[in-house]
Amino acid sequence: MLNQTYTAPLNRLLSYGDARGSSAKDWPNYVQELGLTAEHIPALIQMAEDDQLWSFFFADPDAPDNEPVEEGALDPDIALWAPIHAWRALGQLQAAEAVKPLAQVLQQRDIDWCWEELPDVFGLIGAEAIAPLDELLSTDNIDYNSKITLASGLTHIAQAFPDQRDRCVEVITRQLSHYDNHHISVNGALVLALFKLKAVESAAVMAAAYEAGKVDEMFVGSWPRVQVDLGLKQASDFTAEELSIHYTPEQEKLMANIRAYVNRHQPSAAELGLPIKREAFGFDKPPNFKDIAAQSGSQKLPSKSGFGSGAKSSRKQGKKKKR
Repeated sequence: MLNQTYTAPLNRLLSYGDARGSSAKDWPNYVQELGLTAEHIPALIQMAEDDQLWSFFFADPDAPDNEPVEEGALDPDIALWAPIHAWRALGQLQAAEAVKPLAQVLQQRDIDWCWEELPDVFGLIGAEAIAPLDELLSTDNIDYNSKITLASGLTHIAQAFPDQRDRCVEVITRQLSHYDNHHISVNGALVLALFKLKAVESAAVMAAAYEAGKVDEMFVGSWPRVQVDLGLKQASDFTAEELSIHYTPEQEKLMANIRAYVNRHQPSAAELGLPIKREAFGFDKPPNFKDIAAQSGSQKLPSKSGFGSGAKSSRKQGKKKKR
């Protein structure tokens, strides 16, 4: 039994099923299918925040599971997906009042589902989400990992609503101008957002942040590289060193570990049974890990299809309640 009661039609989200395997464009139309309206927004927010539902989500998938589920009773292995269905529905309802509560969910849960889907949710909400996202980026009550996702939300809004592009660029640029107040990874995410929006009009602010050494280059590269990729300069204007990513000492250790792992696991031609050069597998190419520094060490269970890894990533695989 849930501590919180959800009446029709929201109770259907408790048994809606696995949320994996679909991008935002393929999400079900919850609003049309369930007949959702603005009056359901408060309960959807509550469902997205529901600690008990999240406890199902984070339950150990390898724990013994001998209790049968009675007919018509709540199945935790299905109900665990309800918060995700709820936030998708909030996006489709363009529920601006959900932005701040969802930012708290993002900060509390810190999983790949939040990083992946909440920017899409904010993108669906659109123009009304810009002001609360701006406010959240300015507050000290949100950690820097969460702010990275919020910055991505502004990018999604600008991409979904081109008429809001200039407004989003103005907010992102203003936030980046306060680079001393942000973690370098947040500044990296803000530069990445401007880069994706091709905001050449913000070049002076980006340059200042880079010159101050306040940008995490793992997000989008060095300032010379950004200038080249935005068409502001030619590659011939810079040395190879200037165009390279400059890692922090901590990131250098991280990249060294990644390279060591890749080198340990690259198959030989003999193991493959093929006369193939290593280069054919891309093992000699540098890995593209622009976003990983800010997210390392966070929880990633259960995983989306194609995102995350590990034996416990897929709660539903191989685990069914006895009926």
